[in-house]
Amino acid sequence: MVWWSFGEEHEGEDLQVNPPDLVAPHLDVKIASFRATPGDEWRWWQVDDDLLVERPKPDSRWRGPDTRIYYLVKRGLGIIENIHYPPPDDHWKWYIHLADIFYDPARECWIMKDLFSDILVGGDNHTCRVLDLDDVAEALDVGLLTPAQANDVLRRTDLTLTAIAKGTLPFPEIGRGRAACKELGW
Repeated sequence: MVWWSFGEEHEGEDLQVNPPDLVAPHLDVKIASFRATPGDEWRWWQVDDDLLVERPKPDSRWRGPDTRIYYLVKRGLGIIENIHYPPPDDHWKWYIHLADIFYDPARECWIMKDLFSDILVGGDNHTCRVLDLDDVAEALDVGLLTPAQANDVLRRTDLTLTAIAKGTLPFPEIGRGRAACKELGW
């Protein structure tokens, strides 16, 4: 699974439309790095056509040994469980990325194309905070997203928030992902 930081393939912080001859090598370098991962350190698993799981390497930023990432293909969500932020943000449990997740047959790998809007969810599985809507606006302004695509991102954000408000987090796919992680010994 390769995370594509759409519009950020270049050096610099501002979002911009980058040409294919810049985007392709950016993705290919990431893919080559992951392919060099030894088998005993492999962190990704495809559960089924709609679900992939990842056991990220723990780090000092936000990942601990219990952190798992679930890629929900049909929902277009990359969901990180058990994020570990320092106080005062240590009450957040979930980080949800709105994304297009697809298999790239030419590269023979899965890609998660980040679509800017993110949602933090607290340990109660209800308290939410939406992040980066300004990035959605900027992506629209610079031409990374068309108005129809920006509408889709906002609607998908709202659908996800509505599902969370109805008490459906963790989603059924996450239950399947947890079972797969347990079976894998993660």
